[in-house]
Amino acid sequence: MKNILLFTDTPLSGGAELQMYLLAKFLDRKKFNPIVCIGPYETLDKLAKNLENEEIKVIRLPIKHKNDSKQLKLLKKIIKNEKIDILHVHLWNPASGRFALIAGKLTKTPTIVTEHDPFKINPIKNLFKKFALKNVKKIITVSNDNKKLLQKLYPKFSKKIHVIHNGIDLTWWKSQTLSFKKELHKSKETLLGLTVAELHPRKGIHILLEAIERLVKTQKKFHFAIAGDGPQRKVLEKLIAKKKLSDFVTLLGRQKNIPYLMKTADFFVLPSIREAFGMVILEAMVSELPIIASHTGGIPEIIENEKTGLLIEPNNPEKLVGAITRLISSKKLREKFIKNSSKLVEEKFSAKIMAENYEKVYKKL
Repeated sequence: MKNILLFTDTPLSGGAELQMYLLAKFLDRKKFNPIVCIGPYETLDKLAKNLENEEIKVIRLPIKHKNDSKQLKLLKKIIKNEKIDILHVHLWNPASGRFALIAGKLTKTPTIVTEHDPFKINPIKNLFKKFALKNVKKIITVSNDNKKLLQKLYPKFSKKIHVIHNGIDLTWWKSQTLSFKKELHKSKETLLGLTVAELHPRKGIHILLEAIERLVKTQKKFHFAIAGDGPQRKVLEKLIAKKKLSDFVTLLGRQKNIPYLMKTADFFVLPSIREAFGMVILEAMVSELPIIASHTGGIPEIIENEKTGLLIEPNNPEKLVGAITRLISSKKLREKFIKNSSKLVEEKFSAKIMAENYEKVYKKL
């Protein structure tokens, strides 16, 4: 059995950390022993508890912050004491995990990284990045789009870069949605559209509001619920008031029970301008929602236009209006997307399949 140390230095719990949890949960325990190392932050307590509930060992680093150099000494000690065979560093941003990468090099531990959201970083950080990647055996990206970006940024390491798509825990997600009823609807005739995203400009919520403003001129029997919070919250609130959309849009804020919201809605829209993968799309698929999403990042690797959903040009409210109009006007189209996407997510995007693909990488090391 090989000991795998899964590490992230994030102070927050988001999509990258969820994937690390699912990987640890679905690894074949007869062949691999996952050990997860994270910081001491309260924001990670739930993640730690969930891992421990799966009988996965969790090590909390006694550090002050994510840039605490004390991490290097602690990680070297953990690698030695736990007899780590492979170090797997999850990079929640492209400049993270530097102390773990140094620890892997100094202890001569085979190291792989997963780049969850790569983008161009400043020259100083980039110098270290190039230095660190020399010692890394494999670089995993969560989409082909991200792979192309990394190959462009680091052509010297192109052969090391491989794609493993994110996965979803199908059994858990389905169990959460079995008993939910449609309770948020304004009326039986009104279709409820849902968006779940951080309220950040890159998510394109302001584009969605522009589309809704145009849509209400021809369509009245719909309502949008937008779940999430972020730096754009106040701007969006002002836009809704200015455009007089309060009868058609509700900002729900941050929500814990996303499966409930998914099962409540009739269709899902993700109008992102930039998106590394689009995990929330898999969640919408499992929840049997027809989907409209931007043709950007890893999204086209999940949605096949006109077969499993509708892809639209990002940052284009007019195209979004057309797509929403088509979807709310045709029950047959909605049912087609639900049938095709439900099959796709089970065949290609389960957490079990994702873990099996990582196991292949571990075995090669």
